[in-house]
Amino acid sequence: RNPYTVFESTRSFFTNTIKPLELQHISDAELQQNILDVYSMLYDAYQRDKHLIPEGNLIEVKFEDFEADALGMTERIYRELSLPGFAESYSAIEQYVGSKRGYKKNKYNYPQEIIDLVNAHWGRVIDDFSYERL
Repeated sequence: RNPYTVFESTRSFFTNTIKPLELQHISDAELQQNILDVYSMLYDAYQRDKHLIPEGNLIEVKFEDFEADALGMTERIYRELSLPGFAESYSAIEQYVGSKRGYKKNKYNYPQEIIDLVNAHWGRVIDDFSYERL
């Protein structure tokens, strides 16, 4: 998923869902730094360890590509991972995908401060997955 969107979506989730339930105050700056650090740790661990996944058991798919063609990408995932049952599941998958049409995602504005933070901390993710730098 686009790193700029990941940052804003995660910040929105924590600000609107988690912070109202907090037992100990965390400043916006601490929250922001935690998001940047944890995502970096997760990404680095994934990159370090993904070679441990046996060949044929991993497919990397951009969220935006999946979102643009969920049914086609699902078929590709089944095929590339040699998963059985796509033909039998096709109508149920198609129905589910159809039920999500019209869903309105949050849209985010990316202030320059956030663009600079994401570029500085997650630039390798942007580059590794061929996202456009803002």
